[in-house]
Formats: sequence, structure tokens, C-alpha cells
Amino acid sequence: MSLEWDSRSKADEVVVEHFHSSAVEFIAFTSSLLDSRKDKDRLYGQLLKELDKNSAEFLDFWNTRNDWSFTFLFNFLLPCPYFHDVELFLEKISTLSDPDFLYHFFGESISKKQIIELIKDTEKLKSAWDTIWWETDEKKAAMHYVLKNLPDFRNSFISLLLDVYQSRTSKNELATLSNGAQESIDKVKSIDMEPLALAQYIMGKTFRRTSMYQMYYYIPSYFFAANRIRIFDTKTCIIIYGVDAPLVDYRKKSAELELQLKALSDRNRILILRMLARNKEYGAKIAEYLGITTATVSHHLELLKKAGFVKEEKVGTIKYFSYNQEHAEATLKQLQDFISPNCSLIQKKD
Repeated sequence: MSLEWDSRSKADEVVVEHFHSSAVEFIAFTSSLLDSRKDKDRLYGQLLKELDKNSAEFLDFWNTRNDWSFTFLFNFLLPCPYFHDVELFLEKISTLSDPDFLYHFFGESISKKQIIELIKDTEKLKSAWDTIWWETDEKKAAMHYVLKNLPDFRNSFISLLLDVYQSRTSKNELATLSNGAQESIDKVKSIDMEPLALAQYIMGKTFRRTSMYQMYYYIPSYFFAANRIRIFDTKTCIIIYGVDAPLVDYRKKSAELELQLKALSDRNRILILRMLARNKEYGAKIAEYLGITTATVSHHLELLKKAGFVKEEKVGTIKYFSYNQEHAEATLKQLQDFISPNCSLIQKKD
């Protein structure tokens, strides 16, 4: 007698969800607007007029003290997964412990253990310069300020975000979203792949770090434009993709290229193209040139014609064939664009 059972518990089941998120749109809108830092920008100018004095002063401090992007707010979706309630999302951020807040604030670039030590003694920051990666001296100074003034900084930070969310500018922009997100969701859901493979497919890259994720979230965003980003820990993988960057089915495109390249995967067919690139010829002449039968030449010409590399022209009772240079150049360019790491269809942010 044979026995077979599934040992996975219910807690181990993988949950996959596709949805549009107001919290994600708020983060994307806030980062796109505040990161621009252009007083002449219409929306930015409107927002500045609507912020209260404290929020405006904090935003001015933020802009002059550091060059961080507000996209780091996406990191807080891991400890505060309130995707459909912005105010609750911000409230939960405010209730995080200081180490947890800073850990996600700095995008996990500093270990939790190191953060706890720095909170206890900010002077240890000076000896930690070599172990923490900093892009600019401004970020070093900003980090020191945040640690020295953490309670006030946190309060001002959350107050600014709430003020932005409750502003008329933000409300109007977020209210303009149409139902187009559903189209993006349907496209992603129609791709038949395992969750991890789908996540990598959307990002256009193979992940260096993965885990046995229990939760996968695939979320489209209007305000994230043509960007794509992954936020993850050991249990959760969140993929956010801009609706302005429509997903290309690379498998379908690769299949199309495969058919084209198969037509070229024969030395006689390549020789035929070389011959036809110089002159129009008929089948018997090509057969004589290659030293093969006319029946075999007809087979090769049919394949090349179906793939678009050869054009046929009938003069009287004789069929002449010529090289379709335009199609051949277009196919080679498609192949190059498809393989190129700089292909505009692939957004790499991880």
C-alpha cells in the first residue's frame, strides 16, 4: 500500500493578490511632486500654499538638508500594509518603534542592531561612516540630525505627509484616477507564470535576493509613470509597476524572433540571401549556384518568403526572387533591441 499526503500547512500557502492601492498612489504622487522641488511647477506651487506653517517649514528643511527621494516611503508598506487607507497607513508608521521606523526609513541600508546602538549614542555615527554607504556628505549630516532630533523629526515628518494627503491639490489629483488600472491588472493576471517568475518578469530582471515568500502583491500605479519597483522581506514581495509602462510579453516576442531566426538557420538559405542581395534570380539558377536540386531550392525559398526575407515577382511564366533588405534589417534591429540590457522596455529598479 502507498501513502501520499501534502505536508504544507495552511499558514504556508502562498497568497497572490492583484489590486489598485490608494496608499501606493499617494506615495507615488507625493514623491513625484515633492522630489521635483520646483517652485514654478503648478501643482507644487499650489501645494505649498495649502500646507500649514509647520509643514512648509519642515519641507523647506527637508529640501535644504538632504537630497533623499520620497520613494523611500514604499519601504513602509512592509510593516504597515494598509494599502487602501492612507491615513491609517500614516498612523501606523507613527506607531512604529524608533528602531523599526529608522530601519525602514533608511531602506534597510543600516542593520537594526546598528540603529539601536546609534539611537543610544549618536556619537557612534562618526565611527560608523566606513560601514554605512552614503552617496553624499549631505546625507551624513541629515542622518546625524535625524538621530539627534528623532522625536521632533518623526512628528514633523508624519504631519507633513498628512498635510499633503489632506490638501486640496492631493485630493483633486488622486480623485482623477480612472478605471484604467483594471486593464493593467487584467494584463498581468493573464500572464501564466508562477508568482516569483511573474515578479521577475514584470521587473525585467532576475532577482539577486529571493525567499520563500508567503505573500505576493502586484500593484499598478498611475503616478509611478513608467517605473517599476520591488519591495520585499523574507515573507512578502510587493511589485509596483507604472501603467505608463505596458508590459511586453517577452515570451511571445521571443517566439516571433525564433520563427524569423529559424528561417536563417541553414547555410544554403544564407547563401541564397547572399546571392539574391546582389541580383534577382529564379529557382533553377539558384539550384545551379548551390549545386542542389530545384525542389530543395523551392523549399528554402518558401521558408524565406514566409519569414519575409525574400520577395517574389512573376515575369511571364518565370518566378524571380529578390532579397527583402528592409525586412532583414528590421529583424536584426528587433533582435538587438530585445537582447540589449538598455532596452527601453525594461525598467530595472530593485
